[in-house]
Amino acid sequence: MSLRNLLVSGTRAIAGLPLLRKVVYHRAVRRRLLRLPGFGKFYGGGWDFRHPFDRRYHTETSGSVPSAQIQSSPYDSDKVYIYAGSQPSIIRTALNALPPLSDCAFVDLGCGKGRPLLVASEYPFRRILGVELTSSLVQDARNNIAILSRRFPERTAIQVEQQDAGQYVLPAGNAVVFLYNPFGEEVVAQVVARVEEALAAGGRSIFVIYYNPVHGHCFDASRSLHRYFAANLPYAADELGYGPEITDAVIIWQGGGAAPARHQADAKIKIIWPGVRAELA
Repeated sequence: MSLRNLLVSGTRAIAGLPLLRKVVYHRAVRRRLLRLPGFGKFYGGGWDFRHPFDRRYHTETSGSVPSAQIQSSPYDSDKVYIYAGSQPSIIRTALNALPPLSDCAFVDLGCGKGRPLLVASEYPFRRILGVELTSSLVQDARNNIAILSRRFPERTAIQVEQQDAGQYVLPAGNAVVFLYNPFGEEVVAQVVARVEEALAAGGRSIFVIYYNPVHGHCFDASRSLHRYFAANLPYAADELGYGPEITDAVIIWQGGGAAPARHQADAKIKIIWPGVRAELA
């Protein structure tokens, strides 16, 4: 780690003390500090630091991977690609909002290094599957899965397939599909089509969790899916500083089921940075 990163890490550790955390990461304070030299790195470079999840489980899901090192789908022309890990607390909040999951498969499309897959293994899914196109990320995900599987052999096994997510055929039965803004609009539209094809066969329920739903309008346009949940979810206290913000937007759609929509599920998507970041108004 560079001297600069060490200094920022030390400052973040001090700011993470309970008495200071709420002040430093308060939205108004954060906005003002970001105007000062060096604080962009303090707040915005959180992906570059080893996440508490990795420190706890000795995995390697942290860091960011730029577009030049990520293999893009031939069907995807408009995505500003970057790999970065989602926040475990937000994944858990989204999964906890769903009905019982024991008869569902969990499918992470564009799974990267596999952090959501590892979090999903905390739940009683019948299958856990990751789909990733970039070979180096596939290997990273498999390495992380092996580490966690040795520690928790009783959990549902996790598999990762190297495949274009837009062409991926969902497994039979009920499913939870997860995306962390991994694709541009073209591939997201293809994912919607694959979900609709699966639902057209009948006899199944599918929930789609879209974390940072930049192209959520593609799911909203589907006649087979309806909103189930929508919220700007806060990072857990120990995750502050390890991502670009202090909250992230999540929308969940449901198809083939009749679970009642949660409060404010119809919240409007507000694009903060085209192709990169969305919030809910």
